[in-house]
Amino acid sequence: MCRWNGTRRPGSSTALKLDLESRALPQRVRVAQPQTLVWQGKPERAAWLVLFGAFFACVALSALVPALGYQFIRFSSDAQTASLQAIGITKEGDTPVRVNAPNVTLPIAVKDPAPVSENYTIVTDKSDSSRGLLTFFDSSIATVSPNTQLTLREMRRPRFGWSDQPNIVTVEQIGGAVRYAIAPIWKHEGNPDGRALQFLVRTPNFDVWLNPGGSYAVNVSDGSSEIAVREGSALVQSRDGSRQMLVGLGQRIVAQDNQPLGDLLPAAKDLLANGDFAQTITCDPNEIGPWKCYSDQGGDGGNVNGSIGIVHAGDRRAVQIKRVGSNQNSAITGIRQEINRDVSDFRTLNLSADVRVDQHNLSGGGYQSTEYPLILHLTYKDVNGDQHEYFHGFYVQNDTNNPHENADRIPRAQWIPFDSSNLLASLPFKPFRIVSAEIYASGWDYESYLSNIRLTAE
Repeated sequence: MCRWNGTRRPGSSTALKLDLESRALPQRVRVAQPQTLVWQGKPERAAWLVLFGAFFACVALSALVPALGYQFIRFSSDAQTASLQAIGITKEGDTPVRVNAPNVTLPIAVKDPAPVSENYTIVTDKSDSSRGLLTFFDSSIATVSPNTQLTLREMRRPRFGWSDQPNIVTVEQIGGAVRYAIAPIWKHEGNPDGRALQFLVRTPNFDVWLNPGGSYAVNVSDGSSEIAVREGSALVQSRDGSRQMLVGLGQRIVAQDNQPLGDLLPAAKDLLANGDFAQTITCDPNEIGPWKCYSDQGGDGGNVNGSIGIVHAGDRRAVQIKRVGSNQNSAITGIRQEINRDVSDFRTLNLSADVRVDQHNLSGGGYQSTEYPLILHLTYKDVNGDQHEYFHGFYVQNDTNNPHENADRIPRAQWIPFDSSNLLASLPFKPFRIVSAEIYASGWDYESYLSNIRLTAE
């Protein structure tokens, strides 16, 4: 570095002193230069890039907007309502059918037709009068039996006529029995486009899609779910998706908790347990089997009881009802099974058995046509809750020409098949609930047999 100290030497005109100091210069700092853009100085290139970007954006929007519009038109839907009403005979103040609405604390009692929407839950109590009729927007119908709970998860119809999507109904059946009558595909106010229908019922054990134009009975009890097809067909899938089955006309399928979906079975089911008498009947008061023994000496002072036992009669097991030593004193000897089953959702109900009478000494049906050596008896209630009886007797002789109504005379000591035909159509009061079934003999001395009894409902 040069530095002038500001003094002059004598004798010189100008005195300058240069003071050179050797010092380290500081390191030069490099300043980053801005990066030159590709198109810097080339505006035509930038213009082309902008032009192509706008073109591709226009093409993308031209394709995306119609696609989004099409998807909106195709999948947009409107929520629908159903109509619910109580159909049981109720007394003033009864609330047999209730509806739990979303975000509403107290249930709503329903008697007259009332609208119900998505996520409404319908509940009926255990009384026979607690039944509901649910009519969906497409005219499909669900008849809700007593002691049933179901939730309307989805009821939707496409918003636009151009949509190719079906109407959708999704019901979650939590418990109880419901008969579904799915409307065929036709144009009407609830389905103005004659649109297809996807009707799904979800149970704890399976999902089932019900086809239009069919009739189906879905029953959910503790630990199992069942569907029977009366008309049409249904696709059943286990809740874990492991198995699908197509259930056709006259078939049913059962799914148990923690078990695979079962195999196809006939739609008809037997309401009686141990009808083949594979389980022995001991007449012990503490017996846990479905059949219970009983005796009735009536009011004539007798004290000779009959006997009941399971025997091998040829190639079959049968119940034997026998009484000897009566001294012309009447008594009843029989077995009874409690059923307590709602049969309102069935179309047929048949009582069948193989019967045999070996001997009896009271002719015909006794003096009042009520004392036969073998009798089949059902106790049932009609839709109003009134109790009625079905009675059919069998005998082999009527030497004294006693009355013999509601009975058949059969060959002695031979097995004869009996079928009642459809009791739902033949009885003067249509059964709504079967209370109990009895097999008994009434009269003086008798010996009778019965096997393979069934009370078949379909």
